[in-house]
Amino acid sequence: MRIWIALAAAMFLLAWAEVFALEPQRESGILQISPPTPYLRYVPANGPRGQVLVVHGLDVSKEVMQFISAALADGGFEVYAIDLPGHGDSTAPFDTALAEQAIRNALAQIGDDSVVLGHSLGAGLLLDLSGDHYFSAMVLLSPPPIPMGDIRAKRTLVISGAFDVGRIREFTPMVTNAGQNIESWQLAWGGHSSSIFNPIHIQHIVDWLGGDGGKTRTLARLIWITVMFISGAVVGIGLMPGRDLQEKPVFIPTALVRYVAACCVAILILKVIAPLAWLHLFATDYLVSFLLLTGLGLWVQQRDSLRLSPAAILKASAAAAFVIVVFGLIAGSHVLHITLSNRRWWRLPWLTLAGLPLLISDELTIRAIYPRWKSIGVALITRALLWAFLLIGVLLLNRHDAFLVLIAHLMALFWILLWFATGVVHRHTQDPFAAALFASLVQGWAFAAWFVTM
Repeated sequence: MRIWIALAAAMFLLAWAEVFALEPQRESGILQISPPTPYLRYVPANGPRGQVLVVHGLDVSKEVMQFISAALADGGFEVYAIDLPGHGDSTAPFDTALAEQAIRNALAQIGDDSVVLGHSLGAGLLLDLSGDHYFSAMVLLSPPPIPMGDIRAKRTLVISGAFDVGRIREFTPMVTNAGQNIESWQLAWGGHSSSIFNPIHIQHIVDWLGGDGGKTRTLARLIWITVMFISGAVVGIGLMPGRDLQEKPVFIPTALVRYVAACCVAILILKVIAPLAWLHLFATDYLVSFLLLTGLGLWVQQRDSLRLSPAAILKASAAAAFVIVVFGLIAGSHVLHITLSNRRWWRLPWLTLAGLPLLISDELTIRAIYPRWKSIGVALITRALLWAFLLIGVLLLNRHDAFLVLIAHLMALFWILLWFATGVVHRHTQDPFAAALFASLVQGWAFAAWFVTM
């Protein structure tokens, strides 16, 4: 086992070095404009063919645009990828008018003749700005439906995926007819984010802009980042060897009925008040309030006593730190914003505590179910219940938080992955509270880093 850990650690370090070797010259900073706007600047190896301003979508950041930004630099462009207000490292609150102001002022500083490229919300903001701002070239990736007039640009490329959000697919033909020299692509097997991650699509975008698409290295970056995640997982699992868990009699139908009851009570309370609205998160204060209320509902029904083990808690905290650093700050930072700015730090303890009751209930009820396939099955069913009730809550009772529909499936996937990671900690520590603490620390950090602030 020690040999496998050493080999995995060596592979992780090799992949990390390869990822950095593949990166174009890059620097970060803050554009001193109103509002102050964090940016990543990518510099091509030779003289730039032009400049590109890259604008991300809702609830993400400039980091999620790193693949396409680096590819544009590979193809010969100088690239500025910015954080919109409320996102990433920005300290300004989220507001669409303020976001458009940031884009205008960024263009004024780096050059009004710059090409602009936006994804999702970013594409919508650029589309809105194009009514009274002339762009040399625009690339709109999955633009959301908005009221619009004529597009004022020398040429425009509009891209959506065959499996994109339905309203975006319906809106794309309207954009195509809103001006001159507008080209439209529909990606045959593409989803909402395919255009910013798929190496082939990215290469075609670079070529369309007049860059050298043959020099893009997106596929190599994807491969080595994947190697980082896999080898990091092997190291983490190897450092926490598992032990047999004690079986606990659990009547599965009763457990699921309790889950449904807790979710129902949570969305009814949220119709009246969101307990964590004071966190000032854009729509996601509903999500974290839902998790808190559901967890408290399960806790009331169970009333299990917990015995705290300082040693197990220390191990779980160390495991959480490993995941945050290795999978977040090192590997994940190439895909997502995972650092906490001064504006985000204060939310971390509250987001961690908000998830703790639900995660403790999971460990007490679901983890002890045997055989293992039943435990996994119940875990997947309960993640699906969380997803379903979250959608029911926002679509039927709280329409002003309907943005959550766009990220609910990603949250469900995150909860599934977190469940399996927590299983490693539980098998090693034999402590439900320690395992739940691990999960709540990882979830709290992720939510504090990702969610849009108001």
